[in-house]
Amino acid sequence: MAGALRTYTGEQIDIDWKSLTSRLVDFDFSSALGGADDLGRLQLNGPWIVYQGQRLYAAPLYLMHKETDIQRLQVGKPVRCDLGRVRLPELPAGLSGYKTVEQRWLTAAGMAKCLNGQAPASAEIINPAQLFSHEARLGIARDNKQRKVQDGKLYQTRHLRILPEVQIELDAKGLDAALFPHLKATKLIRLGGEGRMASIEPVTTHEVLPFAKPKTVETLLIHFLTPADFDGQPYPAGFSKTERNSQTVWQGQLNGIELSIESAVIGKVHREGGWDMKNHQPRPVKSYIPAGSAWYCRLSQATDWQILSDKLHGLCVGNDTAWGRGHIVLGHWQDSSNI
Repeated sequence: MAGALRTYTGEQIDIDWKSLTSRLVDFDFSSALGGADDLGRLQLNGPWIVYQGQRLYAAPLYLMHKETDIQRLQVGKPVRCDLGRVRLPELPAGLSGYKTVEQRWLTAAGMAKCLNGQAPASAEIINPAQLFSHEARLGIARDNKQRKVQDGKLYQTRHLRILPEVQIELDAKGLDAALFPHLKATKLIRLGGEGRMASIEPVTTHEVLPFAKPKTVETLLIHFLTPADFDGQPYPAGFSKTERNSQTVWQGQLNGIELSIESAVIGKVHREGGWDMKNHQPRPVKSYIPAGSAWYCRLSQATDWQILSDKLHGLCVGNDTAWGRGHIVLGHWQDSSNI
């Protein structure tokens, strides 16, 4: 999506892609919009799936379902495991047969309920079948010089076909003001490796993130809206494993807020690569903590919610934050052990 945005912007100002010069004489494309490995002054958030006009958010992985009944995992008592003596998420007492709400999305109303310590209604959970269909393709490598296929080089790919009620949004910050008069309201572009046709429309409105009701808190539930890169670790640089009250925690700070991670719900590793068009080779495949993961945190002292929100709500943490990696929002966590 970042590449599509840069391509669209460049075409609007008649960019020469070899020299990166355009009809805007004083416009420095590389500084403003970056290159193959950076975004210049541009900062992105998303991309976001929009369904029937509503922006969707990755469903937190602490949500469990059994038919239409939705439950939240709770943090249990400390138990000994390979990580130390840690508190693991568990179903409320007396419940069984529930499955993880994986590969699902929530409406803004459903996400707001999660941030406020509640469970969303089943109607606020969006399934993949409502958003896209899968298409499998089978291909074979060709020898164009000899005009024949190459033996034993079959491949199969899986593609997503977005359904008519779905759009993709990308939030862009730091876009050079000199570009605004040149961006057309709509334009057809080639999108993706197959060059499928898509339309693009720049808008100036900004979607407000779901939020939790303010109060003074000692605990915090951090939700990941986008995949996060912590150099292969489940926590950011600067956090350290320590023992506190006969319990293993990971202690550190985020944007000046001291906290410790007491428990976490982290999904299967999200793997992502791509194609380097400049060097005509695959990009290295990287591993990310998936969207929908959540940290159960305890603050070093009781803190007013507005202070926490100003510091952390909507912040991107980890590596590649300019690309929108590690986008977090804050929610309430009622520690069941203290009830």
